[in-house]
Amino acid sequence: MTLFKKITAVFSLIIFILFSVIPVAAAESYPRADAPGGTTEFRLSREAYTATREMTAATLGLSKKLEGITDMAANQAGDIFLLCGEKSRLVRISSGFTEGKEIVVTDTQGNEMDYSGAKGIYCDADNRIYIADTANARLLVLGEDGVLEHSMEIPVSDLIPENFLFQPVSVAKDEHGYIYVLSLGCYYGALFYTPHYEFMGFYGSNTVNSSALDTLSSLWNKLTGNETKKSSSVKKLPYSFTDFSFDPEGYMVTCTGSTTNSIYEAAGTGQIKKISPNGANILYKRSLKGISELSSSINFLEDRRAEGTGIQELVSIAVSSDNYIFALDRGNGTVYMYDYECNLMSAFGGGFGNGGQLGTFKKPAALTFSGDLLLVADSEKSSVTVYEPTRYGALLRQAQALYLRGDYHDAKALWADVLSLDRNCQLAYRGLSMAYYNEGEYQAALESARMAADYAVYDLAWKEIVNGFVADHFVWLLLAVLAVAGAGVWLMLVVKKRNKVILSNPRVKLMLSVPFHPFDSFDGVKYKGLGSVKIAGILTALFYIGAVLNITSSGFLYSGTLLRNYNSLYTLAGTAGLILLWSVCNWLVCSIASGKGRLQEVFVSTSYTLWPLIVFTFLKVIFSSFLPLSSAGLITGIETALLLYTFFLLCVAMITIHEYDFFKFILTGIVTVFLMILVVFVILMCAILIMQFGSFITSVYEEVVYR
Repeated sequence: MTLFKKITAVFSLIIFILFSVIPVAAAESYPRADAPGGTTEFRLSREAYTATREMTAATLGLSKKLEGITDMAANQAGDIFLLCGEKSRLVRISSGFTEGKEIVVTDTQGNEMDYSGAKGIYCDADNRIYIADTANARLLVLGEDGVLEHSMEIPVSDLIPENFLFQPVSVAKDEHGYIYVLSLGCYYGALFYTPHYEFMGFYGSNTVNSSALDTLSSLWNKLTGNETKKSSSVKKLPYSFTDFSFDPEGYMVTCTGSTTNSIYEAAGTGQIKKISPNGANILYKRSLKGISELSSSINFLEDRRAEGTGIQELVSIAVSSDNYIFALDRGNGTVYMYDYECNLMSAFGGGFGNGGQLGTFKKPAALTFSGDLLLVADSEKSSVTVYEPTRYGALLRQAQALYLRGDYHDAKALWADVLSLDRNCQLAYRGLSMAYYNEGEYQAALESARMAADYAVYDLAWKEIVNGFVADHFVWLLLAVLAVAGAGVWLMLVVKKRNKVILSNPRVKLMLSVPFHPFDSFDGVKYKGLGSVKIAGILTALFYIGAVLNITSSGFLYSGTLLRNYNSLYTLAGTAGLILLWSVCNWLVCSIASGKGRLQEVFVSTSYTLWPLIVFTFLKVIFSSFLPLSSAGLITGIETALLLYTFFLLCVAMITIHEYDFFKFILTGIVTVFLMILVVFVILMCAILIMQFGSFITSVYEEVVYR
């Protein structure tokens, strides 16, 4: 082979490798994984759905561009009805997505109707078409050929509030033929009609999230309010639904655009709900510890708004035939896929308003299903993107469906296939842990539950392992306990009989006596000089070490921190730093307020009060590897009691050291806390100024060098 051929072959290989790794679309696919401490993290994964084509007027053989798309719907035959509401157009796309046909909407006399501003469309099992004609305040019921059969305007009923604006934006029918209509800005819920178009009332609604402070404020306003105050007050109303769909079981699944007005913080909670016949939300999520919480407390969008992205807003929702919820976010152009336990299975799409590649969006308007295919309409691109499930996505959906039904054994092989495609899939480890547990493979269940961060299954498997160990070694365990107890009793008798002193150092004895005789102990520190800075320093160091071990080395069931995000400097500031800051600030404040304590005495006394808490922390770290999750309440109760008792010891220490009464201690303590906050604020401001000054020096240096 000549040199030229070798160079050509190498160059061709490099070009092939480069183009083979370039993605077809710029979108990323990711699920949201549950993490310790009640947080979530995003993990890149394989695509659950992939964009295969984009339908435009040109690909459908239409002469006019598909401008002003507002909604779309599919019939049972797979045909798509595309509503270009802004242009008063209705297009029917064939099931093969190869041909588009204009449907002219006419009244009974054959006159063409104008429905510019229409927002919603639906097609029922009889191919009857429903158009939510928003701007004209009516609901049009059409035959398959586009001829008007019925027009529904604002209902005449005592149930309709005064000044109610009927602006239908979404419409659908349930399996019994009842019609549901969402009206723009209506916070009463969906308008509910019989199959014969008789208005029955409102169905479901959002509720206002209120806190205890809101309740007290409302009560205060009622007690102190007058007519002027009431007229100027602002009433907090629920957010209105933006879209809804029915799941295979006949329940209404709704989405709310956004439940907060902030553009920087979290997008709120409860954007997706499932409404029962009595109007209550019945969509729940199982937490890591097996506790169910209502979807109204869950954020279905991102925790924070990324720089350069739009405000997130759910504008469309659809439920697949296998009961998965798909929600469309217009702000980021993202499609979220959830199961009915609110687990984020996948998120795909993207574009952030600049989507120019296949699978990304500029201004997505609606989504719907045609069989297994997911269709997303983009009003700015004037197109419809077709998504197909990938092999990974099909396996994930099938396995999760079996898991949610309790068929853990049947799902086991599927979960193994999922993991062969994506080792990061948390749901796969969760499914395998339940399968192993039900098959009695408790050690394997522990390992899978740890990977899935599933505390509930881990706890169940761990209990079985401990119970099995105790049952197999009960006699030896009993003998060991009796031997330890006997040795302890014998040692006490020997010490008492020979009058031996186990601990002779008076400073250590005083430190150990603090929890049992606090007044006498702090008198010894103040008047007898028995306080030791060295012992106090050791206690402070142990306080910090115990806090670090509690975070990093506790048993899995009691761990609540992602170690890769952990910084021990924050723990140092919250333990040793806090003790030193309290000591200095309290000494400064009390020196002004006629306090008799010295800085050394304040530091020593403060550190001495902590040793019961330090001992408990180390014991907690040790026993957390053995105790079940059911003991968490007891441990928390003991820890709370110790914290309260530590505060009591601190009160006694400061009262004794400074020779104060209780009320003077409380007053100086409050001032000390304010001084501590001020000191921290000043330190942070100085740090920021130093960083900015450093950046300025760096910029000047770079300018000088480059010039």
